[in-house]
Amino acid sequence: MLCLLLCSLIVWNNRQYLCRFEGQCAIAKEHLNGCRACRLKQCFMAGMNPRAVQSERDRAEDRAEENEQVNDCEEEEIREGSPERCSIEIQTDPPSVAASHISQAACSLRQELLPSPDIDLIKAAEQLVEMHKTVCARSEPNASHYDRGNSTATVTFVNAFFNPTLISKRTPIITTATRIATVKDVLQDWRRSFALFADWMQALPEMQLFDSNDQVTIAKNRFGPWYWWLLSNFSLEVGCDGVCYMNGSYYPRIPENQCLPDSRNVADKMMTTMVAPLIDLKIDETEKCIMFAIIIFSDEIPELSYEGKETIRQVGTRFVRMMQNYIKSKNPSMNNAEIAVRIAKMMILLSAATNLVYMTSDNIQLNDVLHVVHWESFSDDIIQKSYKCF
Repeated sequence: MLCLLLCSLIVWNNRQYLCRFEGQCAIAKEHLNGCRACRLKQCFMAGMNPRAVQSERDRAEDRAEENEQVNDCEEEEIREGSPERCSIEIQTDPPSVAASHISQAACSLRQELLPSPDIDLIKAAEQLVEMHKTVCARSEPNASHYDRGNSTATVTFVNAFFNPTLISKRTPIITTATRIATVKDVLQDWRRSFALFADWMQALPEMQLFDSNDQVTIAKNRFGPWYWWLLSNFSLEVGCDGVCYMNGSYYPRIPENQCLPDSRNVADKMMTTMVAPLIDLKIDETEKCIMFAIIIFSDEIPELSYEGKETIRQVGTRFVRMMQNYIKSKNPSMNNAEIAVRIAKMMILLSAATNLVYMTSDNIQLNDVLHVVHWESFSDDIIQKSYKCF
């Protein structure tokens, strides 16, 4: 019952929680509100299905709509049955034959107008993977990894988002991790990752559902966790002991080899809270790409317009359903509870990525105060949002 209540609160309101003690809280009945992140995790591990909880609300809404439709139909029948509008029809077929024809025609029409949502979502997942490959493969000829971009002036976040080449040329993505990163490598990867993020978001058809102001708001709030999801997957694929960058370098886990002070041990946290769980999950390319989209539309952002809040909720739900359908099609033997647990484990990684954003912002501010390195002006909004909205 406690799991049901907690899941209802979280799933219906699309909330997320982050444990302050690295997921090590003791869970007991007498501490209902002690740590919702750990309690929710235990509920998922015990087999609680978040889709079932959501469907309860959906069914209640559907029943209310059906009741309204029935009342409307009854009123219509009363009006049509009045003496002034009464008409006579002649039935030429036997009742059973006529009913059969009507049933077949209705089924055929329904199939034409309402294609299978499962098939649509699986096709959409395939298109998302293709879009991801296309965006990652986009590069400019003879572009240097250390080219600042097309402008040396101060660039605002809005201009950087809609014109990412102001920040970085689209250099080829090289994830070999063959050398230890320098300060130049770190800054270049930050800029190139932002350009990739801007290209990725603008290539998403769902982003066209938002106006330009809402697009900028989403970008400011989502670049951080999106960036860490990207780098964690790079590090997993290459197998390096640290943060893999796009320019052939990596930021090592060992402090003695780091070019910049990592006062919050971000590299080590990424390896333990992101890469290690990813190894256990063994996610494939499609799941990785769907998670990129889920991160962007994961939950409501207070600064969005009313229409933007409604849209981000609907789009986020669609991508979660896409993940559910894909896992089911890939593993037909998995039941709904097992699928829910797998999705829950991925969503926990989103919380881990958010935590890395907090710690990265601390490192950036410390380096700025100590004049160790000058970060780009467009980064200011990202750093501020990491404290306000995550």
